[in-house]
Amino acid sequence: MSVTTPHRQTDRRTNERTVNRLLDGELLDLYVAILIVVPLAMFLRSLWS
Repeated sequence: MSVTTPHRQTDRRTNERTVNRLLDGELLDLYVAILIVVPLAMFLRSLWS
């Protein structure tokens, strides 16, 4: 008994959709990080002055 893995479609549109989904997730992470880091940096800067 052999186990084979299913082949994925090599369609260009499928690859573009996958890349777009990955970039959407990374951009969302970036936006969340900015929303956390910028106010924190401003707060710490106000303490420093």
